[in-house]
Amino acid sequence: MRKYGAAILCFILLAATAWAAALPEPEQVIERFDRQFSRFQDAFGDITLDAALHLFGCSGNQRFAGKAYFKAPDKIRAELNGTTYFARANDIRKIESNGKRWYVKLINALDFHPGFNPRLIPFNFKLKTISASSEEVVIAGWPKPSVLKNVKQVNFHFDKQRDLLTKLDIILVNERLNGVIDIDYELIDGVWTPTGFKGRSAIELRPGILVGLDISLKGSNIVLNQGISDEVFNPGF
Repeated sequence: MRKYGAAILCFILLAATAWAAALPEPEQVIERFDRQFSRFQDAFGDITLDAALHLFGCSGNQRFAGKAYFKAPDKIRAELNGTTYFARANDIRKIESNGKRWYVKLINALDFHPGFNPRLIPFNFKLKTISASSEEVVIAGWPKPSVLKNVKQVNFHFDKQRDLLTKLDIILVNERLNGVIDIDYELIDGVWTPTGFKGRSAIELRPGILVGLDISLKGSNIVLNQGISDEVFNPGF
């Protein structure tokens, strides 16, 4: 009987080892996603952003609409409701319709210095693959110091067939406000292109005060790889 018990134990250990070995390394998954993402070097199109804060049991939706421009690796311009935003790394410059200019630096947020691309993930998170199937790989990420101070963990869901990030599960310090973001893609000129996202999360209104946020971004009429000039992204200050 002891022989059988030892054989069963060995089988269980071997099976567990094989399962662990079957989990892909996070770097491999993100590298495949990065290859897909790098197939377009610039893009522009129409966007609509809807955001609703949940404050004291009430919510009100705000809509922003206009045009957006992107150039790899780190340039974004958005023209929304008459205000123009220029983003590069964690610096945001804003020009209002009346000409008034603002400069904002993001802190306790993602560090965007690698650019707006999949390399942001390993740059900002300690990663571990927690599940894998024939359809999906899920990677858990824990924010590095000084990154996303109100976030405990993010689970990144990757479509294994298309090598795309499709969903984020966001576990916050205040777990009553945990969030989820679904990412949309469209096949444009043979390239899987992110065209928007929708879901819920939270933002900090004041130190230690988090409120729920419903958010969705939808892009349309998107055009890729037209060689957008760097001057489009120059705020002039």
